[in-house]
Amino acid sequence: METLLERMCHVVERHAAHFRQETSIPGLTLYRVNQPLPPAHVLYRPRMVVILRGSKTIAAGDAPFLADSSTFLLVTVDLPVCTQVLLDHESRSHLGFSFDIDRVALAETMAKMPSDGRAAARPAGVATAAMTPALAEPFARLLDLLDKPDDIPFIAPLVVQEVYYRVLGGHLGDTLRQLALSGSHAAQIDRATQWIKANYAAPMAIDALAEATGMSVTSFHRHFKAMTLMTPVQYRTRLRLQEARRLLLADARSVGTAAAMVGYDSQSQFTRDYKRMFGAPPGADVARVAGAV
Repeated sequence: METLLERMCHVVERHAAHFRQETSIPGLTLYRVNQPLPPAHVLYRPRMVVILRGSKTIAAGDAPFLADSSTFLLVTVDLPVCTQVLLDHESRSHLGFSFDIDRVALAETMAKMPSDGRAAARPAGVATAAMTPALAEPFARLLDLLDKPDDIPFIAPLVVQEVYYRVLGGHLGDTLRQLALSGSHAAQIDRATQWIKANYAAPMAIDALAEATGMSVTSFHRHFKAMTLMTPVQYRTRLRLQEARRLLLADARSVGTAAAMVGYDSQSQFTRDYKRMFGAPPGADVARVAGAV
């Protein structure tokens, strides 16, 4: 296992020229962080996150997760999270990568595998499991393809299929499986999160969302929180505040304008929510971030 990790570290060090480096392999993004960073509020899409050196904390709702080289993180729903990258005990560069999940390729892999007859587990929007040599090996071969770009179109889909196969056969197999099943609770909640993402600034009727997912209001609330670790209102609030912060940092808009653009009727409520999420009122937070750049 140590040999596989070192092999992957060498590839990332060669190919990651920036903090976040897109690659020629669809869905594969490399990360290289050379110094400690403050917490970042981002939106995770369905993906696997693999840490090769150092560690990363991921907070979804009030639930913290820790990913390091002994584990991998699986995300199965669009999720607003707070992450923080940590260096290792020798303060060497943090290295890792994320791999976006392709639902079509996942479904094709599942179709080739026999059903194990197990009862479906409760869906989860984010979970961690141990990184095994059986999973690390195809991940290492996927990274190796960055040095053989001509092989990527033919070989990468085969290796990705093996990655799915290994995860489907492991502890998080049922969690991943539900991502590709159109009638699963995970798919139903995904439809709700997609609507909230597209309409975060608009009024939200929980009854209508529940009906659109084919659930009762009680069942919808229960499954939404099981998947996202937040209520629908908390989920929308986090999306609103992330977008408001982006507007304030990128476009130098006034606090009142940013609040209204993301759907707030009350600037004072916006300021309270903003401070709760980012640790400072909007003006002070923007000045702090700008000063750190």
